[in-house]
Amino acid sequence: MHWIDGIIVLLYLIGTALIPIALAHRQKKKRDFMLAGQTLHWFPLALADVAAGFSAISLIGAPGFVMAYDLRYAPSLFLGIPTLPIIYYYIVPHIYKLQLVSVYSYLETRFCYAFRYVGVALFIIAKLGYLAMAIYTPALALGAVTGLPIGLYIVVIGLLTATLTLIGGMEGVIWQDVVQYFVIVGGILGVVFFFCFSSGDTVSNYWRIAAAAGKTRMLDFSFNLEALSVWALFSSAMLMGIAGTCSDQSTVQRWSSAKSLGDAMKSTIGGYIFGMPIVLVLYFIGICLYGFCTHNPLPPEIAAEPDRVFPYFAAKYLPIGACGLLIAGVLAAGMSTISAVLHSLTSLFMVDVWEKLYPEAEKGSNYVHISRIATMVWGILAVLLAFYVMLLGNSIIEVSGIVNSFFSAPLGGVFILGMFTKRANTQGTLIGIVAGVATSVTCWALNKYKIFPINFVWFGVFALLATCFVGYVSSLLFQSSKKQEKELEA
Repeated sequence: MHWIDGIIVLLYLIGTALIPIALAHRQKKKRDFMLAGQTLHWFPLALADVAAGFSAISLIGAPGFVMAYDLRYAPSLFLGIPTLPIIYYYIVPHIYKLQLVSVYSYLETRFCYAFRYVGVALFIIAKLGYLAMAIYTPALALGAVTGLPIGLYIVVIGLLTATLTLIGGMEGVIWQDVVQYFVIVGGILGVVFFFCFSSGDTVSNYWRIAAAAGKTRMLDFSFNLEALSVWALFSSAMLMGIAGTCSDQSTVQRWSSAKSLGDAMKSTIGGYIFGMPIVLVLYFIGICLYGFCTHNPLPPEIAAEPDRVFPYFAAKYLPIGACGLLIAGVLAAGMSTISAVLHSLTSLFMVDVWEKLYPEAEKGSNYVHISRIATMVWGILAVLLAFYVMLLGNSIIEVSGIVNSFFSAPLGGVFILGMFTKRANTQGTLIGIVAGVATSVTCWALNKYKIFPINFVWFGVFALLATCFVGYVSSLLFQSSKKQEKELEA
């Protein structure tokens, strides 16, 4: 890596560090540290929503998917648009009025105490695995670009992000994400500029090469459950989009940090508008990358793993400056996701565990101090798990994916039953959860052992439908408790 690229990355890191340091003195109470004092405008919340959801896994994985397959994932960006009115007019107002710090406290209010902690446990399991990947992926990319040990980057990325998160609290996380959004955009635009003006060929020719290889295929209307069809993407975008939004701790915490309901609502639309172009450009980069690599053959070990192509390309072909911007973009994509997840894990620990053990803790002067310690503990644990990923390859990634498949959809189904129906009760919903998990396991087994191959996109859809249908029908067999009836009337 050239020294100019190093300076670009260093300037990014310094700029990112100054934000939480400048905001540290404002983190005095729970409301400040967890919800940024509920002073945030919709614009930073929208950009933070994009940056937090846009990890280094996405930045590297989207071009890699096009290299390996085609553009069939691209339509999902547009197929999710019908969910926006539901989220905007119903879910956001419904949740915002509750002023939740922990989204899973809703499950206790709506159903029972046990549901709250089942939700917390599943979220922690899923997010720790995701955190490990979110740290390891940019470390792997940066190691390929710079030649330095991956383990060094794992420690630096994980502990630096944890430190900045604990210093600035929620407000620091949001404003760091705003800066990181623009750094991500800058890194991506540097690559686009290279393909358009400096790569030695034209974008139209890259498209022709990719089209000839079938890489530009976008729409698959087949009814084959094994295919990544429009029907699979539409079902997932609609159902999992709604379920994932209302059950995600990070998202709900950002809504609760807004200074008004209007700002929380606008941030959902703004996030969609600001996020869509980035993903589309990444698919465009994937097409150009395929055409470029046709004329510039890859080493066999790189070509065999599509996710390694983009980092290899950046290290070997990007000019000075553009390479530094992309490295900063990869760091920004990773750090924005890591900080959001770390803060959400800390919030759950403090609200759902610490405050239950020490009921007066919220009023104590050391609440923020304990929250900061918890953030660092989560950060250290995530770093250790990232090393586990590095040592054992894809095993933890596969396990994390299975956990998400098995539990995220049923958990989302519980929130849908709670928010969209009045008849759903604790007993019926519990049966629905069992049905949802059983459906996930069945889909996985059918696919794993090639008994009846099913595309992984359907796993969550079928599990969610099973949870909602069985949960609602089963609820008809039980009478709601008086507590639940009072809560619904309220």
